[in-house]
Amino acid sequence: MKSTCIRHPIWTFAALLLFVVSFSAAEDWPQFQRDATKSGLTGDNVPIKPAVIWSADLQSVDLQPIICLGTVYVLAGNGTLWALDEVTGGVIWKSQMDGRAFQSSTPACDGERIYAASDTGDLAAFDARTGEMIWTDHLTDKRFECPVTYADGRIFLGESIAYGKGLKRYFSFDRDGNEYWNATAETSGYLWNGASVAGDFVIWGDNDGMLVSVNLTDGTIVDELDLRDESRISFAKEDAGRIRSSVSYKDGYVYTSSEFSLNIGYAWKIGFDQTTGLFEDDGWGTAVGFSTSTPVVYNGRAYLGVGEHGQLGELVCLDDSSGELIWSYPLDGGVKASPAVSVNDDEVRICFVTAKVDTSAYCIEDTGREGELLWSFNPPDKGYAVGSVAISGGSVYFGTDSGTLYCLSDEAGEEGGFENKT
Repeated sequence: MKSTCIRHPIWTFAALLLFVVSFSAAEDWPQFQRDATKSGLTGDNVPIKPAVIWSADLQSVDLQPIICLGTVYVLAGNGTLWALDEVTGGVIWKSQMDGRAFQSSTPACDGERIYAASDTGDLAAFDARTGEMIWTDHLTDKRFECPVTYADGRIFLGESIAYGKGLKRYFSFDRDGNEYWNATAETSGYLWNGASVAGDFVIWGDNDGMLVSVNLTDGTIVDELDLRDESRISFAKEDAGRIRSSVSYKDGYVYTSSEFSLNIGYAWKIGFDQTTGLFEDDGWGTAVGFSTSTPVVYNGRAYLGVGEHGQLGELVCLDDSSGELIWSYPLDGGVKASPAVSVNDDEVRICFVTAKVDTSAYCIEDTGREGELLWSFNPPDKGYAVGSVAISGGSVYFGTDSGTLYCLSDEAGEEGGFENKT
């Protein structure tokens, strides 16, 4: 294991003071796409002319960092859970889970505990302040590859696509690891299929192109929707393909994406009655190309990434009422990750990474008519990125599979690797 090091430790007192002040009003990003609806939205600013404030050398980072109460948490490739100071990047603690090489399940924090799931099928809880392991449980030999969802004392998590199609479980636990229920289905499993909470129901997708609605209290499956089923939704698609994204929920609608081939995939908006738990024939399915990106919806627009590993990609902006394309921003790599969107003073800025070797992070501003590059950053480690970025306190956080976690901000730091629009 590489030890953590801070590459940019020397700041002026004034710069540090300014960053601490901005941090004091920061919004947390405590789980995948920030909350239990997977909104992907924050009121925090993003940097305008960013620099690398700090970077930390960990094991491979293939998932979204989370930020809670001044601490950045990330589950590294060998199962090490790291806690880093949000301002300086200094190591607060690290704890070891049973883990192999590739972790893709983003942990969740409830303010007191971190809940983390590994590729060996373990789920564990850690004291957020000290890193002490409170409990751990080996639940499956089928791995965990979807983000942990936390809501009101409940944890939600599904078994991965390991061993092909078969009986796979989506679990609900309390804070102490006691199982409330598991919803078992004949399915290929859950890859990046994080759950979203809507009223008294939990919704997720699966690798077979199915959406599932479950009673939050007892785990009863209330409704199942095949995205190919024209008898259920008038905008169904025969080539809907697989859902390999999380579900987001907003104002009576479920949003997700799907992929059928390198060139075929869809963005989806589907009506959902949160009083009955039933999917409704209301919404759209828009052809956007291959997508594993969870849509972010704001002010009548839906944003998501398009493109597979190593392929050309784009960020697209769709009209939320019709699903029609408003604009797209082409990129030299696929955008498998989900966007993180900053909304501040009517400025909408979308941050994400491309899924390619020698990756870049981008910030695109929605000007109304088009997406305009605010900045891009090509990390010096030349690594690959598949995890989404997180935003907190005016900073952007993301990692690469080379094992480096970056904090980008407007404060004093190293400016190499950036391209700005001005």
